[in-house]
Amino acid sequence: AAAVAGALPPMPDSLAEAANAVREEGRSTWAAYYKHARGFDSLRPLSHRGVNDWGSVGMMAIDCLDTLWLMNLTAEFKQARSIVEEIDYTPAGREARSVSTFEMTIRGLGGLLSAHALSGDRLFLRKAEQLGEALNTAFVPGRFPLPSVSLKKQGAGMHGGGG
Repeated sequence: AAAVAGALPPMPDSLAEAANAVREEGRSTWAAYYKHARGFDSLRPLSHRGVNDWGSVGMMAIDCLDTLWLMNLTAEFKQARSIVEEIDYTPAGREARSVSTFEMTIRGLGGLLSAHALSGDRLFLRKAEQLGEALNTAFVPGRFPLPSVSLKKQGAGMHGGGG
């Protein structure tokens, strides 16, 4: 039978084959990001262009760290680490752009802390501390966290939210 465009690939015969297929898709996805959007927050798959839509923190690299580690994609993990190492997460190194406090906390901070927990690499802990300091302005004592925060600004009360 002829292959149908968009059809799913045949089912693997074993769990090992399935795991390997997933691992190869992970490797392929990372390779596309690294080739077309290295250091950017996201890859636009149709245009093959990188875009900074999360405050220029290398969000895709952060998102991939734990998965690359768990898939034992060592070379790709080192590539992601080098991207994170190059980015300045301090407010001085950020662009003036508001980002979702929730998303940046769970994806950015959580991804860096997960990478540290898995690998023991203190670089990720240092970068998480920098990003945490930048996020800190969203957390005002006695109030709910602000929904968005500028990673560029320092000091509480700079992001609106009323009082």
